[in-house]
Amino acid sequence: MTFFTLSDMGKVRVNNEDYAESFAFKLCNPDGSFKKVVVMLLCDGMGGGPAGERASYLAVKTMKSCILEEYIAQEKEVSNEVLLEHLEKYIQKSHFNIYKEGLEDQELYGMGTTIVAGAIIQDNLLLTHVGDSRGYCFSNKELRLLTKDHSLVQQYVDEGKITQEEAFYHPQRNIITRVLGAGSGAPVKVDKKDVPLADGDIVMFCTDGLCGVLEEKEITEIFNEYYNIDGTDLKALANHLIQAACLKGGPDNVTVCLYQHKISK
Repeated sequence: MTFFTLSDMGKVRVNNEDYAESFAFKLCNPDGSFKKVVVMLLCDGMGGGPAGERASYLAVKTMKSCILEEYIAQEKEVSNEVLLEHLEKYIQKSHFNIYKEGLEDQELYGMGTTIVAGAIIQDNLLLTHVGDSRGYCFSNKELRLLTKDHSLVQQYVDEGKITQEEAFYHPQRNIITRVLGAGSGAPVKVDKKDVPLADGDIVMFCTDGLCGVLEEKEITEIFNEYYNIDGTDLKALANHLIQAACLKGGPDNVTVCLYQHKISK
């Protein structure tokens, strides 16, 4: 198993506003050869009750539908740059769909969601994100943060007002500055990057129910406990990560998407 996704309600919330999916497909090249693509989509909805659930679900389903419609039976070469641009375009469509549905249904008005969306093709992770859900890469026994939170406390860190360590415990750490769906409906700014992957690297997307509860050193310890370059038990790793967050109170929904890379031959 090269990828695995798991979500848990946590110990406090009465519903799960996170939503995530992982799936794989093959790109058909003009010469008849194939490239395998693994897609990871993770969202943390907000708006309370059914609104948050609907926003995260709608974002993932919109993204998945757009990707499959664009690339299934694709018979032309697709560069990493173009694929990244497509992911950004699909995020904008998700953003508009959430905003539009919120306008049409008063119970859903103001709903929004974070998103981390990535496609692994050959030896690269094409990564896009909005909000404070995160993407990490575990490599050489170390956990590396790939994304930068769109949050008030991250602005404080950037401005030198607080340290990254202080941000973890800051009372305003849940205030997000960029989100899908909410606002005026104008296009949202999407961060994107192309990340090279080495053999055995593990990519993790997670909601703040994990990275806002466990410190990075705690997450790293769990990774090192389960890591195997020849094939990590991703299901066991995901379960342990979520259990660790729940043992520290499980104050929020917690979701992880995991993928372990093998170098293309």
